[in-house]
Amino acid sequence: MNDSSRSAFEAELRRLGYGQLDSFDSDPCVHQDADECAVFVMPTRECKDAATYGQLGWLVYEGCRDCCEACTRTLNCGGMFTHLRVFAGGVLTERFDDDEIRPAAAPVDDDE
Repeated sequence: MNDSSRSAFEAELRRLGYGQLDSFDSDPCVHQDADECAVFVMPTRECKDAATYGQLGWLVYEGCRDCCEACTRTLNCGGMFTHLRVFAGGVLTERFDDDEIRPAAAPVDDDE
C-alpha cells in the first residue's frame, strides 16, 4: 500500500477480508478536540487466541492527539501487537510492524 491515508488503509483491510473494526476503548478519550487521530492495532496471539489473522482482527482507538500518543506509548511498552498504525488528520504518522499485512484468512504464524 503506497497511499498513506486512513481511508486507503481501511480499504486495504477490507480488501484483505478483515471485518468491522472493534473499538479499543479501555481508556477512552474524553476531550473535545477533534484532531481526527486514530490508532489501529492488531493484537498478538498471546493477547487473543486465534488461528487466523482475521480472528485476531483489528482494533481502533480514536481521540485527540495527546490521548492517541498516550495509547501508542502504552501499546509500545507492552509490545503485545502484531501491527500498529497511527493516523493524525487522516494521514499515517507512525507505524510499528512488518510491511506485510497478511490476508484475514491466512493462518497465524507460529512465531506470532
